[in-house]
Amino acid sequence: MTGEKLRGKSMHLRLLLALLFLFAMPTSAAYKWTMPDGSVVFSDQPPHPDAEKITLPPTQTFTAPPIPKPKPQNKAATEVPASPAYVSLKISQPAQDQTFHNNTGNISVNVALNPALNTKRGHQFVIELDGIVVATTATMPVVLPNIDRGSHTLRARVIDNAGITLASSEESSFHLFRVSVNRQ
Repeated sequence: MTGEKLRGKSMHLRLLLALLFLFAMPTSAAYKWTMPDGSVVFSDQPPHPDAEKITLPPTQTFTAPPIPKPKPQNKAATEVPASPAYVSLKISQPAQDQTFHNNTGNISVNVALNPALNTKRGHQFVIELDGIVVATTATMPVVLPNIDRGSHTLRARVIDNAGITLASSEESSFHLFRVSVNRQ
């Protein structure tokens, strides 16, 4: 940049700062004059003999309206009745240590829950096979397809609509025998 452009930008910056200070200061009068280079200067004190007095209007203020107090709500109308705690959850099918001879590998799982599942509150059953979630459902029984042969563990849980466990069963084991044809 050339020196003239820098001086021009510097002058504009000074003018902007002067205006900012003018409007930021709580004064009732201001002074304005023009410099020999044509720039206009504002101040709250008349340091220049050619300064003219500018009378400023009073500072604009705003009073916020009072914040209304919240109305008390009827707790009975807003509270959702708590669901009863689940007393027991047990895997009823397959039975503990039951052995299946099933070449399709399909195993039916059923649970006994007391009290009944509260589907109105979004509760669901989660079935875990060998520690891995394999089904999430609101109805029973559920069929687990194509299970590998061998020994497996099952666990059932009841979760709420946020995924929080509300009840959990004991781990149950079953064994699946599937005929295998090995060709050598």
